[in-house]
Amino acid sequence: MRKLFKDQLESSWKAFGNLFSNHFPKRNCNFQRSYNELFMERELIQAVKMKALKEGAPDSKNGVAEHVSGRTDISISSKSITNYLKNFGAGNDITIAFEIRDSLARYLGYRNFRDFQNQGTQGSIIKKYLLWFLIIALGVSVSWNFFGTGDECCMLWIEDHWEETDCSGKKLERECEPNTLEKMRLVEVCKNAPFKKDGQQILWYDKTDNVVTFFTYHGLHPVNGKTLKEATEGMVEKYGKVCE
Repeated sequence: MRKLFKDQLESSWKAFGNLFSNHFPKRNCNFQRSYNELFMERELIQAVKMKALKEGAPDSKNGVAEHVSGRTDISISSKSITNYLKNFGAGNDITIAFEIRDSLARYLGYRNFRDFQNQGTQGSIIKKYLLWFLIIALGVSVSWNFFGTGDECCMLWIEDHWEETDCSGKKLERECEPNTLEKMRLVEVCKNAPFKKDGQQILWYDKTDNVVTFFTYHGLHPVNGKTLKEATEGMVEKYGKVCE
């Protein structure tokens, strides 16, 4: 019976996504991030660009990226912001790490991304589909409580990686973030280890109390919560271990 319920739920989401895509054909709805989040992440990048230009940033992707990178409350590389701007210009979906989109929202004067999302102008079409969403969500909520699936997803840091776990409020537990769950690992690095692959960053680091640790994905340090920085050739050479 539980499987039947899940199949019906997936069918409802698919129908809802197809209905929404009639108005937004360039956007594939990814329900790991709600359609509203995908839409508002594009709105966020547009708003960031407009504010940067008003503040005197050069009218170019790199110019805007350099301007914004130096004005956020956490470290965001100008390259990451440039990529967001390129995807925005090409009409592609923009998927931004949770802590980065919160920081960009604060740059705009909001408390966080959720505050920006709630206060942003979404238009009559979004409101109409939000009503559809609320109707479906209400049905899902009632059915969810009835069947008692308990499928909440959290992740817990175990030694050198994240593991999916039930949400229980444990220390170091966070809400599931698929890319972080799959890609982030604490690794030992040799002095000659590559820090980029095909021009893309593949290594990040944290330096606390003069101890440097390397990770395979960006975001927040799983223990101390600090924003990880992009590794450089100098950092790898200085703090990497000697390998045979």
